[in-house]
Amino acid sequence: MKKFLLFLICLLALSSTALAEKSEWIDPGYDFTKAKSICIDYAASPEIADGLRDKEAHDVFVEKAKADIADKLVKAKYIVGFTDATKANVSGKDAANAKTVANHSAGNAPFDAGNYDLVVRCTVSQYNLGKKHVEAHTETVMVPVTTTVLDVTGHPQTITIQQQQVYNIPEGDYPAAFVRARFDVINAKTNQAVWNWEDKREKVADPGLANAKPKEVFTSIIADFSASLRHNLKSRKPKEK
Repeated sequence: MKKFLLFLICLLALSSTALAEKSEWIDPGYDFTKAKSICIDYAASPEIADGLRDKEAHDVFVEKAKADIADKLVKAKYIVGFTDATKANVSGKDAANAKTVANHSAGNAPFDAGNYDLVVRCTVSQYNLGKKHVEAHTETVMVPVTTTVLDVTGHPQTITIQQQQVYNIPEGDYPAAFVRARFDVINAKTNQAVWNWEDKREKVADPGLANAKPKEVFTSIIADFSASLRHNLKSRKPKEK
């Protein structure tokens, strides 16, 4: 089956202080709609292996992969499990949740990835805080404003409305979060990749307006991948020649 290379690179302006760069390749000959069991895996990346960033990235992935990927797939009647690498360093409630996802999946499949149709493996190669130079610009945000109005009987009532507020952001170096994550979706029967998704994002903390944490950036990456995964599993079939 000849593969067709689909390589998309897009710069998406999420806001004036958040940018995303994504590359994606999908095997058009693979029928995603026939996949009924998915194993979730996490691969440690040497680029962030300092005992702090790698642990936080792993823990964030385990938490969000359960909520945004596994739970939603199980609800849609898919078999879902986690590899030992994904379950590693999970304790207490999170460990129980990971086990529950597998044990409550139809068929009660074991954790051997070879027993699944697809393996979803996440590798994080960048996960850090730093600085980014930002040119002077304005930010328009919606802020809650409390005001008093008269109701139909003439009595005063306090209400809260959303109102636009414009802030002038001076040029300077501001704290920023940088995350780069790659998702490899592998046909477990052939051990060949059928989908690669790499997402690199950064978020700058404007003074007084926003925080910049790698966890928040990584969480948004996982959520976007999860939505695309569910879409592909539901509707992506081989392209007709």
